[in-house]
Amino acid sequence: MTIRKTGMGDIEALAAVERSAAELFLGTHFESAIGGETLHPDKHARAIAEGAHWVEEQGDAIAGLCCAHAMQKSLYIDELAVGADFQGHGIGRRLMETAIAEARHGFSAVSLITDRTLPWNAPFYATLGFVEWDKPEAAILAELADEEADGFDMARRIAMILRL
Repeated sequence: MTIRKTGMGDIEALAAVERSAAELFLGTHFESAIGGETLHPDKHARAIAEGAHWVEEQGDAIAGLCCAHAMQKSLYIDELAVGADFQGHGIGRRLMETAIAEARHGFSAVSLITDRTLPWNAPFYATLGFVEWDKPEAAILAELADEEADGFDMARRIAMILRL
């Protein structure tokens, strides 16, 4: 198991990890994510260029990824995904701990938006110290508006923050 910064040459493999990770949503209100859109390669490329993208490798395979970017004073987590064959082994936690450790060098917080009702989403982030962000900054409100425009059920979405 190795966590490393993602390289531009990894971008093609990342969509497969995201699609595999989406299998976790089978039988939930998020089931439409299976086979759906993944992050645009440009978003991955931006995060890689900013030094805010990490993967965990197991053997020759990318088992998981964490894609983030600078958003005002916080490091915003765009995507945390662990391939179906690798879930349940702490990879997501290790990737998030890496992002949090990196964020301590220049950011005052780590932020994200997730589902509040799936038992493995918001509760997972809470174990890392994230709390609900009652009054999110303008950039997070814009992300929430984008999600609403994309058809997300806003009653199920939650902005979370970990103050560093």
